[in-house]
Amino acid sequence: MMEMVLILILAMGCLVAFCWAWQMRKRMRVLERDIMMHRIFLKNVIQESELPLRQVSRMAKMLSKDDLYLSKNEKHNMAEQLNGYAYFIDTLLNELMLFTNPSDEVAHVRREQFSPNELCRRCLEINISNIYHRQAVKLNFHRTMSDEFFIESDRHVIEIILNKLIQNACRFTEKGEVVVGCNTTENEGMLTLDVSDTGAGIPKDRLSRLFSWFEQPDDMRDEAELDLSICQRLAQKIGGVLFIDELYARQGTRVVLVLPIK
Repeated sequence: MMEMVLILILAMGCLVAFCWAWQMRKRMRVLERDIMMHRIFLKNVIQESELPLRQVSRMAKMLSKDDLYLSKNEKHNMAEQLNGYAYFIDTLLNELMLFTNPSDEVAHVRREQFSPNELCRRCLEINISNIYHRQAVKLNFHRTMSDEFFIESDRHVIEIILNKLIQNACRFTEKGEVVVGCNTTENEGMLTLDVSDTGAGIPKDRLSRLFSWFEQPDDMRDEAELDLSICQRLAQKIGGVLFIDELYARQGTRVVLVLPIK
């Protein structure tokens, strides 16, 4: 009888040890994934910051020349480019802050009233520097609502999402246009913002995995997937949904952000 009790105790101990080891292994996998996720994210931030920093350095050297003469229009264009680069770097720093403490994301949601039309125009103006050297590409705003229409949400997060979507669209569009729009008719009771382009489009075999970076960081193919994954996570943070419009009939890609109207 005593032997049976000892065997039962030993079996229970082995079972508890096995469950503990399984849980620890599961937690280690999650930790390894999170470490890889943040490593790739930080690497992307560093890479994205290199171009604007180089451009700012180049323009600073140009402005320091004693024999430099700039027309009023050239000064205006240079100022716009510098503002665009500065804002781009500021956006990257804000992304770092948003992802520094993922467990406390909800506390960082800042609600305020703003005009979606005004926000879309601001994002387009900021991204003009992305197409300065490509005259075949235009940035346009598709206006369907009154400028007096306001919503309440985290304007700052939405601005980051729109800017990243516009930057991606500009990156893959050689000619044609990048269009930003917003409406309240496409999804009843919701605000729909979209960024469409006339680029080459996204292959169908990649559509299902475009937002998978936070689940499978090892499988990420390029920074476009990383940007879309970041945008999706930010959209979820403020109660929104981000997706690729697979029914988009025109050439190129249409990315849609749907937000609740409060």
